Amino acid sequence: LRRLAVLVGKACEFQEAVLLVGETGCGKTTVCQLLASLNDQQLFSVNCHEHSESSDFLGALRPARDRSTQESAGRMFEWVDGPLIRAMRGGHVFLADEISLADDSVLERLNSLLEPERTLLLSEKGAADEQFVVAEKNFRFFGTMNPGGDFGKKELSPALRNRLTEVWCEGITERSDWLSVIEHNLRSGLSLGNQQDGTSGIGKVMLDFIYWFRQTEMG
Repeated sequence: LRRLAVLVGKACEFQEAVLLVGETGCGKTTVCQLLASLNDQQLFSVNCHEHSESSDFLGALRPARDRSTQESAGRMFEWVDGPLIRAMRGGHVFLADEISLADDSVLERLNSLLEPERTLLLSEKGAADEQFVVAEKNFRFFGTMNPGGDFGKKELSPALRNRLTEVWCEGITERSDWLSVIEHNLRSGLSLGNQQDGTSGIGKVMLDFIYWFRQTEMG
């Protein structure tokens, strides 16, 4: 996880959009949350799926709730920015989780954002209100996906993938890493007595059982 954080952090220094590729549970989303927290930025995210639409990223017209102002008095609908636009305007972090699951026609709307100019044309607002949105300097774009060989997964289009800096995320293999994950998720106060290494002792017992079970015929 430390290696992954360093690689992604270096890419962020050069304002590169990053694609994290790796198996489920290897820490892709955690790294994005960590970097956003370290830089005191808000993390906006969209969980992509086969029915994702561009409005999930950019925003859409919604019924006007406040008609008290002169600007909105005669409007039935008003534009509401989506998470991507809010992240761009505020200089925050945006995460497209499982980005490869979204349809290519939806992801094509992001191509101009991933160019060096980092702009988006909001044509969905209508001809009278369409505008270019330019990302703030501190804006960061992350995408995550599982390897294309996984069941039910697909690859990104070459046009989009070439605009992203791809980082491969290794799965957890070290016993110490598994121990840290288990200990982190244990309820506070649970332990098998005082342990010399400062852990609860429960994680060690669980790992011993898992490693033993794998060596049996049933595992």
